Amino acid sequence: MDFALASPLGGLLGWPINAMIDSQVTFGGLWMRCHRVLLIVPGIVWGLLLHCAPVSLAQERPTILAGHGTLSGSILPLWVGAEAKLFERHGLQVKPIYLPRAAGRPALLSDDIQIYFSAGPPLVQMRLGGADVVVTSCVVHKLTSKIMVTPAIQKVADLRGKVLAVANPGSASDFAAKLFLARQGMKPGQDISLIYSGSTSAAFAALVNGRVQAIFATSPNDLQAAQAGFKPLLELGDLNIPYAGNCSAAMRPYMTKQPARMRSFVAGITEAIAYIRRRPSEAKGILQKYTRVSDPSILQHAYDSDTRYMEPVPRPTSEGTKTILENLGVSGRTAEQFVTEFNNDEFIKQITDEGLLKQIYPSGVPALR
Repeated sequence: MDFALASPLGGLLGWPINAMIDSQVTFGGLWMRCHRVLLIVPGIVWGLLLHCAPVSLAQERPTILAGHGTLSGSILPLWVGAEAKLFERHGLQVKPIYLPRAAGRPALLSDDIQIYFSAGPPLVQMRLGGADVVVTSCVVHKLTSKIMVTPAIQKVADLRGKVLAVANPGSASDFAAKLFLARQGMKPGQDISLIYSGSTSAAFAALVNGRVQAIFATSPNDLQAAQAGFKPLLELGDLNIPYAGNCSAAMRPYMTKQPARMRSFVAGITEAIAYIRRRPSEAKGILQKYTRVSDPSILQHAYDSDTRYMEPVPRPTSEGTKTILENLGVSGRTAEQFVTEFNNDEFIKQITDEGLLKQIYPSGVPALR
């Protein structure tokens, strides 16, 4: 049974004796550890002697700056991890920073950011260029996007002689276009014209004004194109081409120096994926905040499109990295060695061994939607 503390302080705050003994209480903004001697006469509490020593406040959580180069649903796990304070559950603060037009790569190299959340191709190119970049998670394991075309184009062969727009050299859309065309036996500049528009929104504008006849689109540009009278020619996700998408990368020296922070970041991203699946309304609210899209139909489309291929466990895969290397002309033993040095799944293994996956997926790891 709990008793009210029989003292002026106890009467004021209404603390029970049992809760006071060997406990920590907050008073005057400081944590106080209280050691007390309690003298009890039958039925009467005579007094309480308190000896209190201040205990230092918890140290501020370390902070990671995480850059990303697009404002789309592909970044949702990073945004959700920050907004829902999932990183903080693992003792880390993460601040997402929008760095457009490939500004994330030099920022990562100069340590202005500690994590770059990006599609795989730019990260692979950084590594091939000599940067000691390591990928610790990849949310998407297959190539995804839609080819949106003018109504006159009925089949893939009709793309010959047409103009196709992608965002920037080395971008995810550039990689997807070149890989797809190569597998269809088409060469840019010979069978089809490939132009760089500068952004996905600019590519969509070029399609609308008739400068191009096809674009590689992701949400919400694919929906906007459909509403403008254009049609999807192909959904690349249906082809099951291995890929490394929505990856988190760090410089190896930072990863080696701060393994606890890297583990916390990967844990937060993994929890964010489960949160997105479990709480779609909250996830769409966060998506709206960062993309500033308020149309419910567009938000729903973006949510559906970007979660369709979102892996429950964001483990980097050798197959996805090899697809990117293949498109860049790297294969064989060189590719194998590259994958060994580039992909790092130690933190995924660590959180698995710690039981995090069982906590967030108590019924077992789900399949893709």
